[in-house]
Amino acid sequence: MNKTNRKLNTKRNRLFLFALLLMPVFYLLPDISKAQNVIPLVVAPARSTIEADPGKTTSFAIRFYNTGTEPISGTFKVADFIVDNSEGSPSFLEGPTTLSNRYAAAQWVTLNTEKGTIPAAGMVIIDGKIRVPSDANPGGKYFAVFFEPTSNIPDPTGGKQEEAASVSMRIAGLVYLRVSGPVTESAEVIKFSAPGFSEYGPVDISTEIKNNGDYHITPKGQVTVKDMFGLEVAKADIGETNIFPNASRKIVTKLGTKWMIGKFTADFNATYGESGKTLASSLTFWVFPWKVAIAVTLGIIIIILIVIILSNKFTKKQKKLEEELTEEKEELEKLKDALKDKISSITEPSPITEEEKK
Repeated sequence: MNKTNRKLNTKRNRLFLFALLLMPVFYLLPDISKAQNVIPLVVAPARSTIEADPGKTTSFAIRFYNTGTEPISGTFKVADFIVDNSEGSPSFLEGPTTLSNRYAAAQWVTLNTEKGTIPAAGMVIIDGKIRVPSDANPGGKYFAVFFEPTSNIPDPTGGKQEEAASVSMRIAGLVYLRVSGPVTESAEVIKFSAPGFSEYGPVDISTEIKNNGDYHITPKGQVTVKDMFGLEVAKADIGETNIFPNASRKIVTKLGTKWMIGKFTADFNATYGESGKTLASSLTFWVFPWKVAIAVTLGIIIIILIVIILSNKFTKKQKKLEEELTEEKEELEKLKDALKDKISSITEPSPITEEEKK
């Protein structure tokens, strides 16, 4: 009976633990379902570059595709955007803003329509015109053309998403406008860092570049890691990343292997701009698996102590044997001398008396 109760208790405990493990999953299910409710829209091109002369008008076109099974109605708008964070995420600026005219261009843009419906499995082409003022300063201007649904949006399961939720759902095509003329190309590495000490590799090396020029740049370069002997351990490209004017961008590169020991040097070298200007920086860091080293050292110490103990025991035993042999040898010598005395006393002739002489 006790054995049966123990089995039942074990099963109950396992079921209880299993339920505890599943509870976080159930809490996450609503968030997962919300994440799946993505508007079925695609914009092309997602990013486009246009060059225009001051005082001229330039046309462009952006296509919005509806991959869903129902039409979607909404509005088409233009807004300036800035990238003022190290992650490179654009922030849209709608209505009156304090954005400097140096980078604003939305007020120069007109669209052929402000409202429309994208048919199911269909496309809408939005034509736009950019009227560049004659006194526009050269350099980069950045705006976005986006579609914001105003009707119920079909979700992937064929149901309807709430209309209120559609306010935050928009899809945009980013336009990089370059007003022709001489521009300033200037950038700097404001931070090149890595943990000063790591137990294991690979090591996260962070490079932050600031664009002080008039137009966005796309630096191209590598981060190289060398060991204390100057031998190259690892090398990786930083990837093509746009850095906008008056903004910085952080690029994290993971380099090296798990087992790295000693002092290392990381070098960053890149070029940017039309004139191929250079960026460079370097740093040093240490990698040492101290826990493993302590374990290995303790293991070696233990082995040495064991050898010393065994050696001492062997030495003592050998010394004791030598002492016993010495004692036995001394005893044998004593016995030998005693036997010699006895033998000599037996074999030695007795002196002849006077009577024996006569």
